Amino acid sequence: MSLMIGLVLVMLAAKPAPPVPEPRAQLLPSVAEALTELLAKKPRVVAFGEIHQTTARLGVPSSLKHFSDELMAVVAPRASDLVVETWVTEGKCGKTEKVVLAEVKKTTERPQQTEDEVVTLLKRAKAAGVKPHILSVSCKEYEAIYQGKQGVDYDALLRMTSDKLEAGIREVLGKPGRDDQRAIVVYGGALHNDLVPAEGLAPYTFGESVSKSVGGKYLEVDLYVPEYVETQKNLKAEAWYRAYKKAARPGQAVLIERRLDSYVIVFPPAPRPPRKAARGK
Repeated sequence: MSLMIGLVLVMLAAKPAPPVPEPRAQLLPSVAEALTELLAKKPRVVAFGEIHQTTARLGVPSSLKHFSDELMAVVAPRASDLVVETWVTEGKCGKTEKVVLAEVKKTTERPQQTEDEVVTLLKRAKAAGVKPHILSVSCKEYEAIYQGKQGVDYDALLRMTSDKLEAGIREVLGKPGRDDQRAIVVYGGALHNDLVPAEGLAPYTFGESVSKSVGGKYLEVDLYVPEYVETQKNLKAEAWYRAYKKAARPGQAVLIERRLDSYVIVFPPAPRPPRKAARGK
């Protein structure tokens, strides 16, 4: 079983990021075209972030599903490895592991289909010649993030997740003879990949550190489903959201440049299901 860490609660509590120049937004026929444009920059690391799907949004395809179905084929020819924010739970750590998993699932409202979509992404990456990597959590680490009656220590959990993602990136970067012309791709929540994190969130991010390690050849790309964004007050308060709303048009993707090497791509809204015809009396 795989576990996708929910970051929505922490993001909601975040303070606005430092002031930046007004973001630039442009319309594109598809997200694939937007991503192709960004990959032309030839980054060594591309870290994708998302708003994780919850049970309240089961009817709207997630960013994860969009990425797997539509974008993996765009990324694969330019990528060597894929590091995913997930881990396998084997049940070897007893009650502590079970309690942690149950509480995280309840808090993040993570639907079962998220696990299925993660598995699909990993399989598609491997089939496309991109080596997938997931995180590993030891029994000692489960014990470190579980506070007994106080429950899960989410501060420790988020720090651990960020550290493990960064360690996974650095492990791949350090492999002898790897092709630096092909990027390392990271997929996870839209927090850990931040280049300029909001106040108080730096301990949960790897963006700035990894970017320095690869000489600035790093891209932060947040992939957002518009229906999910509309439920996030903190995101709607950001400058990029205002730029997005001004540019948005039905059926088109929007690419927003927040700052150098930091982007948001917003998918077109999902088609609404047809209304059922009213029955005659």
